[in-house]
Amino acid sequence: MAQLTRPHQHVLEVEYEVKWAANKFYNFLKNNFSMLPKIFPTINKREVVEGDGESVGSVTRWECLLGSDALKTLKSIAFKTSVIPKATGGSVLKWSIIYEKLNEADASDPYLYIDFCKGMSAAKKPCKTIIQNCKELWLLLPIPPARGSDEA
Repeated sequence: MAQLTRPHQHVLEVEYEVKWAANKFYNFLKNNFSMLPKIFPTINKREVVEGDGESVGSVTRWECLLGSDALKTLKSIAFKTSVIPKATGGSVLKWSIIYEKLNEADASDPYLYIDFCKGMSAAKKPCKTIIQNCKELWLLLPIPPARGSDEA
């Protein structure tokens, strides 16, 4: 498995039980890659780090430009999502936010993103709600102009 944390990194983790099957969330990410840049206009790159990018257990790295007051105090931030099927039906959706602060004393933890994860986990129909919550989050965060735009 690819190493996701380094010394001085912090991890916020939260788990939510969801009623939908693990494969629905996985298939959304796997089959809708071409739609994601429309939802997230700041996505720059997608790279398969481990596996073939298609199979369960694959690790994919997404690069995008983000902007917010919370991010001004962070050196780096990464999100990891795991969807674990439950024997009784439904799934457990585990979100990990891995981040490194620019200055340990002054930076706060990026709890804003936990609310985003919670909203996505509350979905009855994951694909529709994921798209809506992503759009809503992006409206809350000031996004820097896309590369090559006239606003830069």
